[in-house]
Formats: sequence, C-alpha cells, structure tokens
Amino acid sequence: MAGLLVAFLLIASLILVQLSRRSQPLSAARPLDVDSGLPLPEIGQASTVFSLTALFGAYFGVYLVLGLPALCGLGVGTVIGLLMVRGWIRKQGSTTFEEFLVNMLRGDDTNASAFAFTVSGVQFAYAASELLILHEVCRVCLGIRSDQATLVTICVAIVGYFYVLFGGYLAVYRTDIIQFVFVAAMAISFANQAAHQSVVDWSRVLAPRHGYWEPPFGATGVGYLRLTYQFLVAVVMGAGFIASAPDAWKRAFVVARYRKKSLSRFVLFVAVGIFPFLVLIPFAMTTPVLPDGIVNLRQMFAGLLVNSAVFIAASTGLIASFLSAFDSAVLAGVHVSVIQRRLEKTVAIEVPRFYWRMVTALLTAFLVFQVFTLLGNPYLLANLLLGPVAIIAGVQAGSAAQPAHLRPKSLIWVISLALLAWFLYFISAVNRPTVPTTYQINTIPFGALLCLIVALIAYLLKDRGNPHAGIR
Repeated sequence: MAGLLVAFLLIASLILVQLSRRSQPLSAARPLDVDSGLPLPEIGQASTVFSLTALFGAYFGVYLVLGLPALCGLGVGTVIGLLMVRGWIRKQGSTTFEEFLVNMLRGDDTNASAFAFTVSGVQFAYAASELLILHEVCRVCLGIRSDQATLVTICVAIVGYFYVLFGGYLAVYRTDIIQFVFVAAMAISFANQAAHQSVVDWSRVLAPRHGYWEPPFGATGVGYLRLTYQFLVAVVMGAGFIASAPDAWKRAFVVARYRKKSLSRFVLFVAVGIFPFLVLIPFAMTTPVLPDGIVNLRQMFAGLLVNSAVFIAASTGLIASFLSAFDSAVLAGVHVSVIQRRLEKTVAIEVPRFYWRMVTALLTAFLVFQVFTLLGNPYLLANLLLGPVAIIAGVQAGSAAQPAHLRPKSLIWVISLALLAWFLYFISAVNRPTVPTTYQINTIPFGALLCLIVALIAYLLKDRGNPHAGIR
C-alpha cells in the first residue's frame, strides 16, 4: 500500500506541474524548437546522470563491485563527455539546438538515416529498459504484487508520456526539478544512515573485487595497473554515455548558448552533474554486500526498508528518476527522428509528425517491455544496450558530431558490423541469464573497446578532400 501511495504522490506532482505549464503551449510549426526559458538545465543534467546511476543500473552495479576507483573513473568520464559535447557545440556555431541537430544530420542521406535510426531506436529501447527496472523496483522493493507492479509501471509511463506529449521540453525540465528535490531528500536520508556505519563497512565499498575488469595480457595480479585499467574503462564508459545521449546534448547546448557567463555556468553545470556520483556513496553503504553471481534484488535494495522515512525518500527518488529518464529518452529519440524526417521533406506544420512519432515511441517501448518481461531478467536489456550506446558514442567522437559527413554510405556498414560484433560477443559472454548476475558488468570493457575502435574508424572515414560532398 505504501508503494502505491508513493506512485500516486508522484503522479499528482506531475499533474500539478502540467497545470502550471498551460500558459506555454507547444508551437504548431516546430513543437520542439525550444531553447530559451527552460528552467535550471544544470539540475536537469544531474537528473540525467542520476537516472543512469540508479535506474539504468550500470553505474550503481559497477560501484558496488569495483569500488571507488571505478566510480571516480565514471565521474571523470562524465566531465570529459560534457566538455566534448561543449566543444562540438562551439565548433559548429549553431544558434539553436534544432540547428545543431540539422547540421549533425545534414550530409549523405544513407549515413544520416542510419545514424538517426540507431539513435532513436536506442532511446526508445532505453525507455523500455526503464519500464522493466521500474517494474522490478515496484515488485521487489515496494512490495507490490507483480500484476499490480505492471499496472503501476504502465500508468506512470502513460502519465509521463502525455506529460511530454503536450509539454515538450518544458515539461521534461520541470520534471527534472521535481526529481532533483526527491533525489536530494534521498541523499540526505541515506547519508544520515551511512554516517552510523563502521570503518570496516566503509572499506568494503572502496576496493574492487577480483574477477571483474581484469587487465588483458596476463597483468591480473599487478595492483596499480589493474586499478588504472579499471579507471580508464570507467572513463570511456562515463564519457560514452554523455556522448551518445541527445538529452545530454540538449542540456549542454542550453547552458552553453542561453546562459550569461557561459564558462562559469558551464562549470556549475559540470559540478552539479557530478552530484549523483556522491549520492551513490551513502546509497551503497546501506546496501548489503552482494555475493558474486546471482543478484538478489530484494537483498540489494534492503536499505530501502530500514525505516519509513528512508523508504519514502528512496522510493520517490527512484520513481522520480524513472519519470525524468523515461520522458527524456522518449522525447530525445523523437526529436532526432523528426529532424531526420524534416531533412527529407519539410512541412510548415510539424505537430502531426511529432505526434505520430510519439505514438511510435510509446508502442515500441511497450512492445520491447513486454518481450523482455518474458525473459525474467529486468537488467538484460540495459546490459544489451551498452553496445549500441558505445557505437553511437564512437561515431560521435570520431566524426566530431558530424556523422553524416563521413564518406557516402559508409556509416551503415560501420554500425551494422559493430552491432554484429557486439551481439556475437554478448551472446558468448552473457548467455542470456534469466536472472541478474554480477558478472554481467564484465561486458563493459568490450563495450569501451568497441567505442574506441568505432571512433577511430569514423575518424579515418572523414571526407576531408571535399567537405561539402553529399551535402543536401
């Protein structure tokens, strides 16, 4: 019953914010062409990163198993990713975010279509992965029956969907503020609880375990080399998530172009983006030691059930993270798709096109959610998406956010072969576990390697001889 009350509390909060948004309706001509007047994008960036840490599960899982060195690597990688995106924005010189996307996709038609389809597909699948994990959190942590957890998940997703359907980016940014407040309350609750932990308890989250992210070429036993290797893998992972996320591009663009004292505001933007990593430390302190192998999610989230105050703070923080990340993923994927379609055929009124793509996004997310629900492992899809995310990040890094400017029709082959390599590796390494296991994070080093290889290939495929080749 308490879990249902938490869900209803968040839904009511969203409805109240939706009512306050009616004074700023979407433009009929370009519904997503909104950059100015968006509240507190710095907080939105923190929401984006926290959604990766808590809901996507990868950052939290890496920290629990690999300790503080890997967490520091993720934080450094996030900063590098934000600076890299800012560099793309400054180099391109676009005056609006839509112009940034147009310039990114303007070039060879095949390259642009392949990249836009991949980015949109990954965002919709990412939204579905959040549905899966929210369902599991409701079922395991909030004590809701499986059928009721499915109902709560779908209801919250639909509310969030219609919220951004009618509110666009303004709705997403206001949702982020709600999420940040809940996450801050969650951090305070867990920090207070972690303060009573012993030194021995603190030490268990500082050092990595053996058997994870071991260096290649027989260097397993070398201590500093092992820690350095794990740190660097985490750096690539953290930078890759930012480089591959249209939501992060949007927030970085707003701060870089629409805030006075751009450099100081961007420093604040980066600093607030690191906040979620600090939240993970007390959160991990309340989590029992996870044995190697099968992950017991009820045991993993046992810290949520210590007392009513912690339960309310943590559950609202987690569900609010879901809402923010789900809305951002759906809207970001739709925006890239709308821009790609605009390059193919321009229309004066773009709202119908936006609505139809939103329908496609919701149906895709629900279909993928239903399929992966049958597999029994709520983290399998999130783990599977690490490869496509690495590929997108590699393309962006290697092309300096100009993927359509690569040699004509080359990108579809790069993406296809990289995806094939990832799926073959994933099948051999993970073997489709029906329950979450700690060893799933061992796929991340290959994803980091794949990102670097794709980045190098994209860099070599730049058409330097004729920069205007294939421009539409």
